[in-house]
Order: sequence, then structure tokens, then C-alpha cells
Amino acid sequence: MQKHDKMVALAKEKSAEMTETAITAIETMYRKNKKISVAELTKLTGLSRGFFYNNPNVKQVMMELKEKQQGMILRNPKSDAIAKAQEARIKSLEQKLSDSVPKNEYESLQKKYEELQVKYSQIKKGTLLKMYDQL
Repeated sequence: MQKHDKMVALAKEKSAEMTETAITAIETMYRKNKKISVAELTKLTGLSRGFFYNNPNVKQVMMELKEKQQGMILRNPKSDAIAKAQEARIKSLEQKLSDSVPKNEYESLQKKYEELQVKYSQIKKGTLLKMYDQL
């Protein structure tokens, strides 16, 4: 009997530790404005998905904080990583672009472009005036 009581006590102690770990992780995600999800919690804690659904204390805390998150702007770790990758890609492309066209050539092309825009608008106005006169 004594062995059985010891095993039960150890199981309860381990369960209490796992519950504390889960609740701490949920509260941390809430404080950091990260979306609370069971998938993310399993990654953070190493606990099973079922633990978050089957443990009534953990489930209650999780549901309460998820409810509080409704309408909040949350950080999504995946979107943060995507944004960083996009920024790096943009910088890389900007560097390639600046390396491909010398600065003085770029400036001269920019001037030609502006001149052509002015000529185009003048031609367009002239064409519109001629069309208006024909009416």
C-alpha cells in the first residue's frame, strides 16, 4: 500500500508541475500579445495537445485569456519571420538594382523620363484640344 501511495503522490506532483508549466506559458503568451493556440503551446512546453484540452484548470485559464484576446492586435511569430525575410529580400534587390545601373546613368535616364512625361502631357493636351475644336 505504501508503494502505491508514493506513486500516486509522485503522479500528483508531476501533474501539478505540468499544470503550472502550461498556465505559465499561456500567461506569458498573453502578456507578450502572442496569439494563444494549443499548437504553439505544445511547441513551447512539450506537453501534449490533449493535456491542454483535458486538464480543467489549464483549459479554463486558456479559454479566459483567449477570450480577453478577442479584438486585440496580436503578434504572430510566423508573420514576423515572413516580414523579416521580405525586408531582407527587398534590401537584396535594391542592392542589385543600384549595382546594375551607375548613378550618373540613372540620373540621366530619370531626366529623360521627366522630359518625355512633359512632352506626352503636351501632346495629349494638344490632341484633346483638337478633338474639342472638332466638336
